[in-house]
Amino acid sequence: MSVVRTRARGELEGGIMRILWEAESPLSAKEIQGLFEGHTPAYTTVMTSLDRLQKKGQVVRSGDSPRKVRFEAARSEQEHASETMISALSGATDRSATLLRFAGNLDPEDVEMLRQALGAKAPRSGGKGR
Repeated sequence: MSVVRTRARGELEGGIMRILWEAESPLSAKEIQGLFEGHTPAYTTVMTSLDRLQKKGQVVRSGDSPRKVRFEAARSEQEHASETMISALSGATDRSATLLRFAGNLDPEDVEMLRQALGAKAPRSGGKGR
């Protein structure tokens, strides 16, 4: 018997993380389950994913009894994204080429924000050519 997937690989964990990042306080698995839009995963599936996320260090579990267990993201969404980008860069065989490829795919607004963050002046446009 073949199993039909309702989500792409990693989509459920991503959905759980988005819910936890948006939450103002730790949530129970039942609360997380109730916040899914569209197809709602089974409670046991949510618990399995939370356990996996905890083992990966992405989720913190608190509470002493099973009925009082709550979950929250170990890091903010921005910290997580930054760590993911740094990890990808660290694993690249050609760091310069990878950085240039990444920068080449950024929106102009992102490029400008990075320039400002790094303290560089934006190149002049409409001026004399070289």
